[in-house]
Amino acid sequence: MDSILQSISTGLGVSEPALRLLVSTLLGYPLAFVYRTQIQQKSEVLKNVFIAVSGIVLCYFNYGIDIRHSLAAVLFTYLNIKFLSGTSHSVILQFIVHMGHLLIGYYYTASDSYDIKWTMPHCVLVLRHIGLMTDIYDGKTDIEKLAPRYRQSALKEPPSLLELLGYTYFPSSFLVGPQFPMMRYKKFISGTFEDKDGYYQYSLKRFSLGCLYLILNQIGSAWLSDDYLFSKDYANANLFKRIVYLGLWGKFTLYKYISIWLLTEGACIGFGLTYNEAKKDWSGCQNINPYLFENARCFGDYIESFNENTNMWVANYVFTRLKFLGNKYLSQISSLLFLAIWHGFHSGYYMCFYMEFAVIFFEKEFTSMIAKSPTVTNILKSPVMTPVIFVVLKFYTVCNMGYCITPFVFLSYTKWWTLYSIVRFYGFIIFFPWVFLYKPVLHAILKSVDGSQRGSAVKEAKTE
Repeated sequence: MDSILQSISTGLGVSEPALRLLVSTLLGYPLAFVYRTQIQQKSEVLKNVFIAVSGIVLCYFNYGIDIRHSLAAVLFTYLNIKFLSGTSHSVILQFIVHMGHLLIGYYYTASDSYDIKWTMPHCVLVLRHIGLMTDIYDGKTDIEKLAPRYRQSALKEPPSLLELLGYTYFPSSFLVGPQFPMMRYKKFISGTFEDKDGYYQYSLKRFSLGCLYLILNQIGSAWLSDDYLFSKDYANANLFKRIVYLGLWGKFTLYKYISIWLLTEGACIGFGLTYNEAKKDWSGCQNINPYLFENARCFGDYIESFNENTNMWVANYVFTRLKFLGNKYLSQISSLLFLAIWHGFHSGYYMCFYMEFAVIFFEKEFTSMIAKSPTVTNILKSPVMTPVIFVVLKFYTVCNMGYCITPFVFLSYTKWWTLYSIVRFYGFIIFFPWVFLYKPVLHAILKSVDGSQRGSAVKEAKTE
């Protein structure tokens, strides 16, 4: 089997771990079919056994003996539930042990590039298990004292070891997500979603989109290669071309993540896990909104549409639980810092999330200032401005997204700093001087424009 996979991966020009990941993702569909046709009407014990065994086999197929890391994590979580369940100490201990395990793993396995090793699914596991222990803690709290967003996932009864194994190794989600709470898994196993229609069509749609994005990524990777970014031809091109190229490269690079998320989501839908009780559809584990992503008019749209489940997890288990800091921006910075640490030690992660904070901060303040200017608002609402705004915003989002994700892809400082220098640090120039330079200037301009407009209106009124 190993030699066959190695031959195929060589022929396709991809790494063997990447091929194993893709094969495992696609195997989620026949496993979902078997579950639907043979297992769904069986006992909950048998359902859990099928889910757990399928996932464990896939995990071993990908990482071999390194499966011991996730099994050890499951054992620790189970013991934590058994002896400290529902206490604040259990949540703190869960966070320290699982994050510590992950970070030690990063330390010993990290290289200068992104590697598909046991730490990749383990980072999914870490969030899942920290969230689980927090949900058990919430379940022991008076329901009236819980914020509404915590009530849906709060657990009155902790899971059994078998449930924990099934939840951890759910075949189509343990490798790269999506994230979902134990409450959803319990509802799935109990048959809450079994009578809901439309899953087949929804699953097929996400599968088709996943295949389309995978093809686009392969085409884009051949046309907009990583190697070209470090070539003399790229460095010698004019600055505008370099900026546009970097933006398009970034967009096609993100298609890699979008494709795998769509494929895993499609398999999860096939199992019947993802029913959204609020929307009455199968979007409950949606991790990417392709329509919003492709039509993004700002970075806020990108963030809202991309990696939705992880963002929701951070919002529920980190951001909203930092209210004691008393400052929204401190909570946001802390959440982004957590995400960076969760990804690893490479400087690229920290620069990427720092850029995210800087861009979102800029956008919120800039749009707020524009919205308060009646003169500029009226000009922008003009039909003549619609195509102009579209082109400007498309250029802004695509080109700056490429700049922002460069450190995320080229993790080492020497690589991403080299690329930043090649494009003359244009992202830094756009966003970093906002507070002390651009904002005061824009404020003065808007004040002058609105003042002139009011003055003209007064003169016209007096003339009449």
